Order: sequence, then C-alpha cells, then structure tokens
Amino acid sequence: MSRTKLRIVIPLLLAACLIEPGTAKAEKEEPAETAEEAEGEEREWLNGFSFGGAYTFHILRNREDAETGEPLKTREHLGGFVIAYERELIPQHLAIAIAKPFYFNKERFDTPFDLILKGLFRKGSWEGFIGLVLTWNIRVFEGEREAKEGEKNILSFGVGGAIGGAYFFNPHWSLDLELGYAYVPTEDIVEHELSAALSGVYHF
Repeated sequence: MSRTKLRIVIPLLLAACLIEPGTAKAEKEEPAETAEEAEGEEREWLNGFSFGGAYTFHILRNREDAETGEPLKTREHLGGFVIAYERELIPQHLAIAIAKPFYFNKERFDTPFDLILKGLFRKGSWEGFIGLVLTWNIRVFEGEREAKEGEKNILSFGVGGAIGGAYFFNPHWSLDLELGYAYVPTEDIVEHELSAALSGVYHF
C-alpha cells in the first residue's frame, strides 16, 4: 500500500474508533430516557386520600317537644369536616369511595359513614363525577335538645346521589368539590339531607 493511501486510511480508522462508541452509547441511552418519561406520564394513580371542610342542611320531620308538646323546628344547619378514601376500579371511569364526615352545631353531633359508587368523566386537568350514595348515621343530641327530642341517640339509614368535580394541579394533587342529597326513609327526625364538601386530595 502506498504512503498516500496510508495517510488517508489511518486517520479515518482513528476517527471511527473515537466517534462510534460514543455515538452508539448515545443511541442506546436515548430510548431508555424516553421510556422512563413516558412511563411517568402514563402511570395511573388509583388511590386517593382526601380531607376537607363540609356543610349539611337538613329538612326535619314534623314533631313535638317531648316535654311541652310544642312543635319543634323543621330546618337545621351543621358544619364540620370530612375524611375519605377512594379507589378507582376502572381508571378514569369507575371508582368507589368511603367517606367519614363529622357534622356538628351547639345541639347536635352527627357521625355519618358514606359509601359512594362514582362514574368518572375525565378531560385534561378536569374530572367530573356522578355517584350513588348509601349512608349510615348516628345522631347525638346534647343538653336541652336531648330533652326536647326525648332521646339521646338516633341511628339512621339513607340513600341518595352525588355530583362533583375535581381540578388536578398535577398527577398527585387535586381539589375536589362534591354536592350530595340523601333521603332518610327510617324513623328519624331528618327526612332530607343536602350536603357540600370541598377537599384536597392526594393521589397515590
């Protein structure tokens, strides 16, 4: 081989040895990073834990003071807070939630236990839902209210529905607003319950 050809071939071989390993490494690493990013973006967080403020308005049945026989009030407001756990059964379509609100005023303390089956509708950062609600409750009366009602505790059961929506700040955090209604068919002072809750939710 002539010296001229050697002068051309040797630099080319050296360049190939230096460039190809780095290029190959870059080509191998790039798909791996892309796959990891895609996995993080597409991963579904199926569990949610929430805590927030709650309010309920009750329409009461007609009844009389146990001591005087005078009519008692038929409207009542209670405030409080709620904690809840939610699990998506079908991602972005169907979920089940267990909620434990605590409502109170100066005369009453309510401790409901709510089971909610939700149909979900997701679009971008927004999610709406409509749900079926089953609720159990223990109402506790305090002081003069106990004497007027003629009993200390009442156990009740109700059925109803709920609607609401959520805004997702990121995949882990959202702000949820929920409005609900329940009819109480059991023997209770309450006949209709309207409720509202605003909660922060952590998804995991």
